[in-house]
Amino acid sequence: MFFPFAKSDSIISSVPPQTIPILIIFVSIVGFTIIVERLVYFFRLKAIPQDHFRRVRELAREQKWDEAKDILGQDIQSPAAVLLRMAFDLKRRGVQFWEEDIRQEGFRQIYLMERYLTGLGTIATIAPLLGVLGTVIGIVRSFAEGAGTQGAEVGISEALITTAMGLGIAIPAYIFYNLFSRMKEERITEMENVTDLVLPHLNK
Repeated sequence: MFFPFAKSDSIISSVPPQTIPILIIFVSIVGFTIIVERLVYFFRLKAIPQDHFRRVRELAREQKWDEAKDILGQDIQSPAAVLLRMAFDLKRRGVQFWEEDIRQEGFRQIYLMERYLTGLGTIATIAPLLGVLGTVIGIVRSFAEGAGTQGAEVGISEALITTAMGLGIAIPAYIFYNLFSRMKEERITEMENVTDLVLPHLNK
């Protein structure tokens, strides 16, 4: 029976044993970079304190835009605070159709929160698959080289190492993906609640 992958000169045997581990390492570097960047980004997105928010609502009712904007300050960087500061500034300057500008800024804030999350989710999905690919290649290599040979030992080692590496990358990537997704949803919920409670006062 002809089976070209079970020979020492087959395509799989010609693939260097370090190929899949190097690819997994590259994926892990990309994933680690995304995790660090998103941690720094979401750490800055502090929710608006409740006392600040109550005071902002009172000032919005009184149409004191500058005072309301000053209470939020520049140190509060949550998407909700960004939208409110922009709304107060547009209202103070008498800009027409300011609602459209706020809506566009809201979409932009959502985009900023979702940035790189798709890549992190992809890494969480493909990392174990790369590990499985390395396992298959390693096992085929060990069979191709024959039991008891150095090539067989290399193939078995490749199979075990790539499996462990793939899982070691996928598990934290998946955890952080879920964490960032939850933080994003929390900020979006805050943004929706704040705009629903404050922005109607700007139309009066």
